[in-house]
Formats: sequence, C-alpha cells, structure tokens
Amino acid sequence: MGKYLLFFVLLFSSLHIYSQCYQGYVVDEETNACLPFATVFVSQDCRTVTNAYGAFTLDTNLKGVAKISYVGYHELIIPLSRLNGIIKMKPYVVKLHEVTAYPIDVIIKRAMDQLLLEAKSYKNKESDFIYRQVTLNDRTCNEYIETFFNAKSEISLRKLSLITGRYATLKTGKDGDFSYCTNFFSLVQLGLFARKIKKNMPIPFLTSEYKKYYNIDYTILSGVNSNIYVITFKAKRNVKNVIIEGKLFIDGLDYRILKYEGHLRNSTLSYGKRKIPLTLSINTVYTNRRGFTEIESEELNGNYRHLGKDILINALIFNVGENKIERKKRIKYNYNLKEIISSMNYDSNFWRQHNEVRKTPLEKKVIELFESKNVFTNMR
Repeated sequence: MGKYLLFFVLLFSSLHIYSQCYQGYVVDEETNACLPFATVFVSQDCRTVTNAYGAFTLDTNLKGVAKISYVGYHELIIPLSRLNGIIKMKPYVVKLHEVTAYPIDVIIKRAMDQLLLEAKSYKNKESDFIYRQVTLNDRTCNEYIETFFNAKSEISLRKLSLITGRYATLKTGKDGDFSYCTNFFSLVQLGLFARKIKKNMPIPFLTSEYKKYYNIDYTILSGVNSNIYVITFKAKRNVKNVIIEGKLFIDGLDYRILKYEGHLRNSTLSYGKRKIPLTLSINTVYTNRRGFTEIESEELNGNYRHLGKDILINALIFNVGENKIERKKRIKYNYNLKEIISSMNYDSNFWRQHNEVRKTPLEKKVIELFESKNVFTNMR
C-alpha cells in the first residue's frame, strides 16, 4: 500500500513540476507599442492570443518552442522558457506601389477566387469560440457577458450554436442599464466577402461590384520572404447604405486573407421608432492552420449615446479549436442571448477552468465584483 501511495505522490508531484504558467507581453521592437491579438502557438491544443494590452497567459506542461505571429511582423520562434516577460517583434518595411507586379484589381480577384474555392470545399467546417463582452455606461461597467459557442468558421462566422454562457447586469436606474447585450453578439457574423449584396446587411469589402461602392488604394509591407498587400477600402460619398470601410491585408504569395481592420459607416441601432447612431470598429485576424481561411480572433468596439449617456461595448472572440466542448443550442441572429443563458445551469468550475485568453485589468475587476455580489446568471 505504501509503495502505491508513494507512486501517486511522485506522479502528481511531477505533473505539478512540469506544468508551467507563462505570462508575457508582445510589443513592437521599434516603438514598444503593445500588439493586441498576436497569436501565441505551441500546439493545436495549446495556443492563445494577446489581449487588448498585448498581454497573454499560457498554461502548459509541454516542452519545446512557441511561435509568435502578428500580421505585418516577422514571425518569432522562441523556446518556451523565454515566453515570460516582454517579447519584441520586428515589423515589415513599407514599400512603394511600384513594387507589385500586378494591378491591384488582379490581386483582389485572386483573393476572392481563393475564398470562393475555400467556401465550396470547407463550408461545413466548425470551431468553438469564446465570446466576451463588457458594457460601460458613462465609464461605469454595468454589464458583462461571456459565452462559448460553436459556428461554421470559414471566412466568416455562421450558424451559431450556444454551448454555455453567463452574464451579469447591475441596475443603474430606469433605462440606465440599456445596452445591446442581448443581440450585440450578432455582429460577430459580419463578413468581408459576399457573392451578392443583401438587403439590410452591411456592404462588405469583397463583392463582385466592389468598385461601385469603394475607392481603392494600397501599400505594400515587405518581409524577408514575402510581401503583404494592404488595401484600403474607402466608401464613395454617394453610398447611403451601411457599409464597412477599412484595410484588408492579403498575403503576397498565395493571396490568402490575413486580417482586416474596419469600421461601419452609416450605422444605427433601432430603439422603438428611434434610430441611434452607432460607431463600430472591427479588427479580425484569420488563420490557415487547418488548410482554409477561418477566423482566429476578432475584436469589436461599439459606442453610442442613449438618454444622455455614453454606452461603450467591447467584445472579443477567439477560436479555441474544433468541437472541444459539448452541449449546443442553435441561436439565431435576433435571439435574446440572456434568456437562453438563463435557461442553463451555472457551473462556476467551468469558468475557472476555461481562461483561453488573458483577461484585461478591467475584465478581472468586473468579474471579481460580480462574483462577490453573486449576480452572475444562468439559473433555472
């Protein structure tokens, strides 16, 4: 009996010794500016992205190296032992237009052809995603929501299914807690590519008629082995529809979409018969790890004014991998997310075990406050 007991003590001790928590910051080598949503990759089941402050946490008992990648910067491959502390990345060099051998229209067409090919072959591929949303009401956080959902993941997110979730709302007076926590999640389904323009949906960068809606310009980022085309899409003045403006990053070798940074123009929220102007920015990073273009991470920042108050909404999505978590409930575009979450059992252990992306200082403070008040909800 004593031998078996000693064996298990040594076993668990060794697991404890070799399990390591790495914490670091990813920054620009030249400016020391933080690089939000840089990918830190050890294996398919061991990876994360930096948060809005360039910080990350990674728990693993693996040995070897980590790959640090950020669009427009040279990839780093470093030993895991160097993951702690500040990690500096070297940016690509900006070059003039004349460097490219092709007209920009040819580059856009090749990127669209690549997406069409992938959409046909990989349209049924799925991944699980973590979604976090913080709402500030005149700089006071009054709402937090966190969910895991499953979605079709190639090019843009589609057919969302809720796995589990939790939320907390602090009442701040009549209409004071007003926000779009219930359906703001739907904006993660905004895409950059569409075969045709759909009514009441924002016009994306890539359509067969993109010249009808956009003025195009570009620059080139030059690395050691490849270039990145950075194409700017600026909506024409006569466009009155809701439209996405911004920059699209395309790989110069195989014309894969790497990233887009954009914002909505002419966007409003409906509140009864009123239309409230909405400012929404989007930052999406893509991965080709499974052989096709799918979302790796996405950040949404929205703000609007309601009843004389500034409402700010920040949301983060991160691809945690293929079908890692069971239990799914299909959610449609206009569903009330709070009501669905409230119908589920709340498992506090689940949330302690799942921390795939390091929380920002604000998120930590908010969660500690809401947990101390016991206001997190998904109870029957």
